[in-house]
Amino acid sequence: MDIETKLESKLESIFPNLGIRAEAIEILNSYGSESHEQEPTRIRLAILKLIGQEPSIAKLKEFTNTAKSDYRDVLAWAEYPRQSEHWSATASEKSELAKADLDEYRTWLNT
Repeated sequence: MDIETKLESKLESIFPNLGIRAEAIEILNSYGSESHEQEPTRIRLAILKLIGQEPSIAKLKEFTNTAKSDYRDVLAWAEYPRQSEHWSATASEKSELAKADLDEYRTWLNT
């Protein structure tokens, strides 16, 4: 499954109500309209991961606005949560943190 299809699938599962989903898509699509807004699909997926188990349009707007200011924050929080919190970890610990972050993200993508 390609990344665009994965994004659509996540949107459907997080926002099953078609009307709310349409609003969510509009908000997400506001990221990526400027030349400095990199990797829109990846960032949109990260935003969806961050809104978590209690999705809301307010959270979606908040994280989208954050991404528009600095998309690296959203990526760090969504894709590298453990590594982002443990900058002073040893090389061995960093390797374990990276594996845990990757496993978590892959699991989220595939559910």
